[in-house]
Amino acid sequence: MASFDIVVVGCGGGPSENNLSSYFVKAYGSSWEDGILSLDAGSGLGALSQLLDRHPGLFDSAPADDTLARDNVQERGNDSSSYQRASQVYSFIRTFLITHAHMDHICGLVLGAGSQGGPVRNIVAIESVIVTLEGVFNGRLWPRLAVRQSEPAPNSFYRYKPIATNELYISVAPNLSARAMPITHGSCSQAAGGVYDSSAFFVRNDTTSREFLFFGDVEPDSISAKPRTRNVWRVAARKILASQLDTIFLECSWKNGRPRELLFGHLSPAHVVEELSALATEIVLAQAPPPLLPTRLASTLSFLGFRAIQPTLSRVPCKQLEGVLRGLTLVIIHCKEVLEPLPPGQKINHVIAQEVKHLVDTARLGISVVAADQGMHLRI
Repeated sequence: MASFDIVVVGCGGGPSENNLSSYFVKAYGSSWEDGILSLDAGSGLGALSQLLDRHPGLFDSAPADDTLARDNVQERGNDSSSYQRASQVYSFIRTFLITHAHMDHICGLVLGAGSQGGPVRNIVAIESVIVTLEGVFNGRLWPRLAVRQSEPAPNSFYRYKPIATNELYISVAPNLSARAMPITHGSCSQAAGGVYDSSAFFVRNDTTSREFLFFGDVEPDSISAKPRTRNVWRVAARKILASQLDTIFLECSWKNGRPRELLFGHLSPAHVVEELSALATEIVLAQAPPPLLPTRLASTLSFLGFRAIQPTLSRVPCKQLEGVLRGLTLVIIHCKEVLEPLPPGQKINHVIAQEVKHLVDTARLGISVVAADQGMHLRI
């Protein structure tokens, strides 16, 4: 049974401002009018208006089946009412769940502030992201239209709502809750610890207890000064084994062959497969019984606070990872446009997704790979 409806308002990583990270989410069975969760907010009213020009019924009905699917709405030409319809749909947003505060993830949030009526909307993010957003809505770069929950808000349109990076879920929209985990998006000399914080979110349907995993921008653990993605995979592995999670949204900004020094805190296809192997490893480890220790030694170690040592990634044979991710779907997001010509009729997101798929198939991990497309309607 399906648990979520997701419309891809934008899925690119720039530099085109018409297609930036922005995903509208609702619980399956509810209406968009009941309240939308906006996962990131790079593209906003402009992109939404263009989508409704092409797909006027995008928010009227869902795909007919209960699978990951594209909403096949017949396209039509310009309609003068598309902007009004976009504004109406945008007004249904109750919460913006922001992975990090780079402009390609918050542009729509910033430009749309003050243009919508209705109730004050929440901006949910980890504390370091909120601090960065406060530097945007500071009265100089942009009017101070967002405030902390404890502050009076006579003229604000947003309220910051920090989400802790612990095991707790907080409500983010009708029948939807989210849990945040920190990940690393490259080096940053101005940030505490020398790395730029991003987030991965587990989004849960509170009725079905089903979840999907959504990554903000992230660099490979293998080259990170502060590797944290493995922690996310460890949590995801338990949810996969419990049949609670089967869909992962993960960035892949570059094609294969991008030099390490030019990754800028992002993944290429080879790194995606590297990370998926880490997930497969965590699933294998979660299924493996803990090593047996003599009772007296085990009791002593437990008393001292030590946990049983788990095998490392390199100690799990590749053969043992084959097929471990079967039944999962990986949605490739945040592909950056390139200046060099592509094969006729191909888009960069499909080129990158195909490169990922080839490597996944070679490794025999078993996961299905699809590219997110702007205007896609996913039911999962």
